[in-house]
Amino acid sequence: MKFDIVIPFKDAETHLPNICADLENQTNKNFTAHFVSDQSSDESLAYLKNDFSFSYHVWESDGIGPGAARNTGINSSSGDYILFIDADDRITKDYTSKFYEKARSTGADIIECMYQSIDSNGTIVSGTNLESFISSSDRFLALVYGDVPRLSWGKAYKRKAIEDRHAFFPENIHNGEDHIFLLKAYKDLPHIEIICEHLYRWIRHPQSLTNRETTEKTIEDFVRVSELKAEILNLTSENRPSDEELLLKFSRRIFKEARILISKVISDSKNPQNIIRHLRELMLQSTHLNLTKEIIKNDSTSYWKDVME
Repeated sequence: MKFDIVIPFKDAETHLPNICADLENQTNKNFTAHFVSDQSSDESLAYLKNDFSFSYHVWESDGIGPGAARNTGINSSSGDYILFIDADDRITKDYTSKFYEKARSTGADIIECMYQSIDSNGTIVSGTNLESFISSSDRFLALVYGDVPRLSWGKAYKRKAIEDRHAFFPENIHNGEDHIFLLKAYKDLPHIEIICEHLYRWIRHPQSLTNRETTEKTIEDFVRVSELKAEILNLTSENRPSDEELLLKFSRRIFKEARILISKVISDSKNPQNIIRHLRELMLQSTHLNLTKEIIKNDSTSYWKDVME
């Protein structure tokens, strides 16, 4: 059984030494790392010309954005399981061995571990909620409703399972691409196993994507990801579901996220009114979200007024 670890990167020369050290320190080295450059222009590629004690390849992404880079890693590898690691994060020395043991003993389609979120000073600021991690029996619906983190890393995916589900990342999207991949991967009741140990370290840098200013591209990504979710759930205007509760919860979740996005725009954008106007225009123009808009417009909540007026 072989593991492939896909590590997309863009101008990550300051972070690659750390993750490469973690990979060198793994107690189980039965893996191949696939570093995929997303148009990186710093010295990252030069650094990866060094010799390491683990097997690895370096690739150029076939598209634009982190999703395209991960797809390149999937398509360029052939191992039984695929794991994703962000170039600026860290892993424990038994990361691969724990996943290997669980995969060998269970043959699971997806294996999850716990994580810690750590700031640039090394302080643990958050992490996996143990109760939801253990109790979320329907991971797919939990992902739809936002009850569990929408993160592609910290997991091992059986290659055959994600290929059978056509689980790939949307390209040219920099915000929310993980969620689309996860909804595809978790659809149709895959066999899921969990490792109740904190094996992944999510490092929260000040310049990370989640801390950047909200732009029109952020808005466009949000609307496109929302449309893709509706497609996966068959909640487009052509497909009104029999499950009205699913439609209501999904619609409220989309508009709740839009409201949060507007608050972020107001707090950190230089031109908030233009960006908010752009969001409203795209939401109104989207035919894929017609059912969602219909539900919220007639809903008892204030979401329509908060987002669209």
